[in-house]
Amino acid sequence: MAYGKGIAKGMSLTLRNMFRPPATIQYPEEVRQVPVYARTNLLWFEERCTGCSTCAQACPDGCILVATSQDAEGRRNIDRYEIDFRICMYCGLCTEACPYEAIQPGGPLDDAVYDFEEMYRDKHALTRVAQEFLKRNNNTYPNGMKAPDPDADFHRL
Repeated sequence: MAYGKGIAKGMSLTLRNMFRPPATIQYPEEVRQVPVYARTNLLWFEERCTGCSTCAQACPDGCILVATSQDAEGRRNIDRYEIDFRICMYCGLCTEACPYEAIQPGGPLDDAVYDFEEMYRDKHALTRVAQEFLKRNNNTYPNGMKAPDPDADFHRL
């Protein structure tokens, strides 16, 4: 039996890494890129959502609320869309269940709040965060697809 073999391996690893430059990121001056499928805050894109509530059905915590109504032409209107981040466990099942990719991971990491009630976000707060994300990322969704241009006129005949 060779005693000290583990100590020698550990010391060699330490010596190898001792002369590497540090991997420190100077936050908040430098912001690290978050991987696409990281379990971060959720972004909800209203323009992609149909109100099918598949995300709410897939959520094991029941933290997503979707309320819809139909207009005279039979189209579904989203009256309420709310996510309670106080009880969300960021499992990502809602993002996998959404057939239209209206809810995607990739939200901000710096969303600490002093008031616990601020973590309950309604349709307007979620839309504001999603629009800020699109502005910062050249009108591109977290999954890499381009968002429709908000200035384009889609109602031309």
